[in-house]
Amino acid sequence: MQSESGVGVLRPIKILHVVGSLNRGGIETWLHEVVGRLPRERYESDFCTYRRGGRGAYAAELEHCGCKLHYIPLGRDPLAILRFSGSFRRLVREGRYDIVHCHGLLLVGFIMFLAWLERTPVRIAHGHNSRPTGGPVSVAGALAMLLNRVLARAFSTRAVGCSPEAAAALFGGGWREGVKCEIIHCGINLKPFEVPPASSARDELGIPRGAKVIGHVGSFSIAKNQRFLVDVAAQVFRRRPDVILLLVGEGALRPSVEESCADLGIRSRVIFAGESSRVPELMRSAMDALVMPSLHEGLPLALLEAQAAGLPCLVSDVVSQEAVISEGSIQFLSLASGAGAWGDAVLSLLEKPARRPDLLARMANSDFNAVVSAQHLEDLYGVAQAYIARDLSAPSTDDLTAGRSR
Repeated sequence: MQSESGVGVLRPIKILHVVGSLNRGGIETWLHEVVGRLPRERYESDFCTYRRGGRGAYAAELEHCGCKLHYIPLGRDPLAILRFSGSFRRLVREGRYDIVHCHGLLLVGFIMFLAWLERTPVRIAHGHNSRPTGGPVSVAGALAMLLNRVLARAFSTRAVGCSPEAAAALFGGGWREGVKCEIIHCGINLKPFEVPPASSARDELGIPRGAKVIGHVGSFSIAKNQRFLVDVAAQVFRRRPDVILLLVGEGALRPSVEESCADLGIRSRVIFAGESSRVPELMRSAMDALVMPSLHEGLPLALLEAQAAGLPCLVSDVVSQEAVISEGSIQFLSLASGAGAWGDAVLSLLEKPARRPDLLARMANSDFNAVVSAQHLEDLYGVAQAYIARDLSAPSTDDLTAGRSR
C-alpha cells in the first residue's frame, strides 16, 4: 500500500477498537495497557464506545497515545439500533479502517456484520465473557446469543478468546475446529507490583491496625455477585471480630449492596472504596486475601493482579483454571456450597502465614504480563498487515483464521 504522496511507503494500519466504555474494567484496562505498547509508526488505534456514562477513566491517556475516541450511543429499541448502525457504518467508512476489532460478547457478531457491509478487510471478533452480563438468560436472550454466534462466525476474519470459556461463549462449543480461534490471554502491568507498597493505604481507609482484610475488586453488577459476598462476610464476622471487608469498584448495584450490609448489621465493618487507580497498592498493602464469588467470568484481570500481589485467592469454580499462576495460588469453590462453606474457606485463607512473592516472578515471562500480551496482539495484527499491504480487498477467512491456539 502506498502513501498519499505515491511513494512506496507503508502507512500505519488503522484499527478501530469497539468496546462498551473506557471506564475501569477488565477489557478496558487490558486495552489501555497493550494499545500504548504497539509501535505507533505501524499501528494507529482508535476507539468507538457505545455505553452511556461519560468519557471514561482511560480516555485522556488513550488520547495522549494518539488514539481518536468516538462515541455512538446504543439504545435497546429498533430505531436506536438503526441509528447506531448508520452512524457506525459512517465512522468505519470515513475512517477507512483496515481492522475493526470488537471486544465483549453480545454485540460482537452485529459489529462484525456492519464492518463486513463496509468491506473492512480485517474483522476481529474477540470474546471476553463466558456469559452475557445480567441475570438468568431468557428465551429471547438465548436467541440473541445464537444469532450473535452465527454472525460472529460468519463475518469475522479472525476469532479470538481471552480464555477457552470466553471463546466457547462467542463461537460455540466447536470453536477449536470450526473457527480455528486462538486464545490471547489478557495481561497486566507488572511494574506497580515491583515497587515497595505505600504504608499509608490502611490508615487512609480507616482500617484498624492488626485487622484482617477480605478484599474484592469489581464493578457492582449481578455477575460479580457482591450480594453473596456480604453474606459470606457476615459469616466470617460472627467468628472473628478483627476482620474487615474492603470492596473496590463502582456500579449500579452498589446501593443495594450497601443496603444488604445494613440489613445484616455489618455496615460498619465494610469499606466501600469506590473506583480506584491504586488497585495494586491496595492489594499489596491493605488486603490479606481476595475473594471473588463471580457468577461468570472471562479471565478476570483482578485475579491476575491479586496473584501478582501474592494474595491468597478464593474464587467461584466458574472462573477459568487458566488464571492459576502456580499450584495452590487459587482455591476454587462452588457457589452451591453456600455462604457457610465460603465463610469457612475465607477464615482458612486469613490464617495463612504469608504472601507468595514467587508469583510475580512467574508472571514475568507468561502471557499474563502486559508486555507479552501486547506482543501477541501485534502478532495478530501482523498477519492482517501482510494482507492489507498487498492491497487485498478482503482476506480469506481460511487464511486469516489459520492461527495458532495458545
